[in-house]
Amino acid sequence: MMITRRLQTCLVSAVLLLTVRVCFGQRVTETSVPLGKALDHALEQSALTGENAKPFHLKVHLFESTNPPSPYRAELEEYWVSPQQWRRSIDTPEFKQTLIVNGDQITEQNTGDYYPLWLKSFITGIFDPVPNADQWNKLDAKISQITLPSGQHSDACARMKFKVGTETVNNDAFANVCFDGAGLLKFVGSPSYSMEFHDYQRFGKKMVARRYQDDPEPGTELVANVVLLEELKKPDVTLFSIGQPTPPEQRLQSVVVSQATIEQAAEGQPALTWPPVQSGNTTGLLSMYVSVDRQGRVREAYPLNSDNAGLQDAARDQLLKWKLKPMASKGVPVQAEAPLTFRFETTLAINAAQPTGQANSTSATASVAVPPLAVRVSPGVLQGFLVDDPTPVYPPEARQNHIQGKVVLALTIDKAGTAKDIRVLTSPDQTLTDSAIAAVSRWRYRPYQLNGSPVDVQSTVEVNFKLP
Repeated sequence: MMITRRLQTCLVSAVLLLTVRVCFGQRVTETSVPLGKALDHALEQSALTGENAKPFHLKVHLFESTNPPSPYRAELEEYWVSPQQWRRSIDTPEFKQTLIVNGDQITEQNTGDYYPLWLKSFITGIFDPVPNADQWNKLDAKISQITLPSGQHSDACARMKFKVGTETVNNDAFANVCFDGAGLLKFVGSPSYSMEFHDYQRFGKKMVARRYQDDPEPGTELVANVVLLEELKKPDVTLFSIGQPTPPEQRLQSVVVSQATIEQAAEGQPALTWPPVQSGNTTGLLSMYVSVDRQGRVREAYPLNSDNAGLQDAARDQLLKWKLKPMASKGVPVQAEAPLTFRFETTLAINAAQPTGQANSTSATASVAVPPLAVRVSPGVLQGFLVDDPTPVYPPEARQNHIQGKVVLALTIDKAGTAKDIRVLTSPDQTLTDSAIAAVSRWRYRPYQLNGSPVDVQSTVEVNFKLP
């Protein structure tokens, strides 16, 4: 079964050494801690609005790194004093919102009638990174971390497995929470929400992520960069003033519903049809996550997992044409979202697995093992394959103007070990960006192999320009 929504494996640092191993004459320590303790530690150390949080002013720029002009873009600004007093502004091409909370009063102003699911994931990641923390804390689980003789700590991850669908047609789904070697959040994921956390920097007593990333579907890489994070020392009280609170029934709400609810609302819609596939399974299960607006239109559909990933585009295209009966909560129209599971049955495309003239009844059920287009690896793994890395030139104008900082690039390393498809994720200055890309394009790597064959890999690299 192919899992297409990103699931990563990682782990947490710990304080109690339980086991000591000897490996090739060197001491390797293994640490084990309860999952709940690790999660509490991570949130205490890094949650922007968590315990002992200081008032802040935040600005975030969100974009699609592979296609910056796309509709996947937003500007976010927040003034936060406490959980009971804050102001948030969101600006996207199709949706704008100003939300003010002041004690028990709330005002909400919206332009546009649909709050995108992809945007909701980033709002959650920044302000409530583990929305289901209680569920994780209830697990009787531990996580283990390896500390190498060099002092380097491993990452680690805990996972929950459950079913999505109906009693008769259901599929495996997963939730993951992952930590880096310092015990900070690295990845949180579930069918409804996933987020990567990168580039932690100190803010007061906390270490706060400055870059957030989500890949809601293959080929779509969304990045949110914190462009401003400063202490809000003297908040302007007028920012939080509320003249007329917005009644609850006039606020934009989104609820998670069951597949049965979606199917009931979709009564009369055509059943999904399955085109012939080029390879892989011709029967099996496919799961998608959909978001429906208040008028009943399916606005987003993202793959979860499938026994044949080649059918995901066809499923999404058909789901986005569905028009459901509008759904309501306590009589108020709401957005709705749900994981859906379908059983598919199709055939192998003619000539997909064999030369012309050789297709027969046997070939209709044959499948060809096709290697993945690209494998995603961590920056640390990629670093181990680097064999030649010419040093970037520090641009004279940047040096003269005392401009320094870190350029983070996303890239693909092809089967020959050459960097390609280089794109910027974060950078303090365009001249540093140009210099970093020029250097990285000349870097060479040892080809990454999967099952004995070279494959393309995707990852990120950091180029640090630092003045003496």
